[in-house]
Amino acid sequence: MSGRLGSRSAPYARSSRLVRYLAVAYLLLVVYASLYPFTDWRVPNEDVRAFLAAPWPPFLPWSDVALNVLGYLPLGFLLALTLLSSLRRGFAAAAASMLGAALSLLFELIQVYLPARIASNVDLLCNSAGAAAGAALAAWSGPRWILSGKLHRLRLRWFERDPAVDLCFLLLLAWLATQLNAEIWLFGNGDVRHLLAAPAVVNYSAHTYLLLEAGVASLGFAAVALTLTAVARSVAAATVAVTALFGAALGLKSLASVTLFTAGEPWLWITPGSLWGLAAGVALWAAFLVFDRPVRIAAAAMFLALGIALVNAAPENPYLAAALQVWRHGHYAALNEFTRVVSAAWPFAAIACLAYAGRRLP
Repeated sequence: MSGRLGSRSAPYARSSRLVRYLAVAYLLLVVYASLYPFTDWRVPNEDVRAFLAAPWPPFLPWSDVALNVLGYLPLGFLLALTLLSSLRRGFAAAAASMLGAALSLLFELIQVYLPARIASNVDLLCNSAGAAAGAALAAWSGPRWILSGKLHRLRLRWFERDPAVDLCFLLLLAWLATQLNAEIWLFGNGDVRHLLAAPAVVNYSAHTYLLLEAGVASLGFAAVALTLTAVARSVAAATVAVTALFGAALGLKSLASVTLFTAGEPWLWITPGSLWGLAAGVALWAAFLVFDRPVRIAAAAMFLALGIALVNAAPENPYLAAALQVWRHGHYAALNEFTRVVSAAWPFAAIACLAYAGRRLP
């Protein structure tokens, strides 16, 4: 991070390349989620602006509203943080809010040309509200906690000072994004069967499924927790970071469950297998806290590899398959497909990152 403080025209001008990179990356994600599947373009018969005057729908699931608001909140937040390097707080928040609303309007207009998508004035309103909320949050917290350098100093105090650590942070943010896919087992990344059209290795039974689900959850928890612990400067810092990371992950998993399943239950991911897996994962992580960094890195890589093997051997869950048959496909389908691809690639990238960190960190 670099920049200057104290200027009258730009009082919060400490800029961050990481913030700009994240803003661009998140904007690309919004484009993907808004325009997927990018096929069967057509010229509509009706006025492309007709959706703006459409009546309010008689039934509006609150999960759809929440998803639209939350989807644009990070975009408004990152845009405002980027603009705070050159604009005063109020102007930056207003500009980010208007830019978020303009982007949402543009994507809704483009959706009129995609038969698989439905342009909606409700989506536009919710997206705009999310961008405005994110921009307001950035204006309130950015100058004090991010652009002032406090968050950066906290990162240096809690974690090792090396580019490999920043790479691990980016991968962990990608891992958080995979929790938005309710089709994926709890912390179960690395499933490449949908890419290779490969069948399940193990036949379904309730007992086998429970054991595999517990194994996947425990290995996933231990691998991610040990990755974060390996780049931390102390066990205390790692404990706080792991608690915050997995708290956010479970919150996203609950949001995904609400969106995917028609029952709208946020706790559908809580199964006997996932609970046993969480407990075992915490125990595995705690057992390796007594070892030094090289052993933690090696253990994290080993748990990732074992998790890949279990995920790709697991049978299909008939309950999940039935739920997907009655799922209301909509704009969440694009995000669901995107997170599935990221989830498939994530543990392979994480193993490479751990190897890189192991060579650089003492």
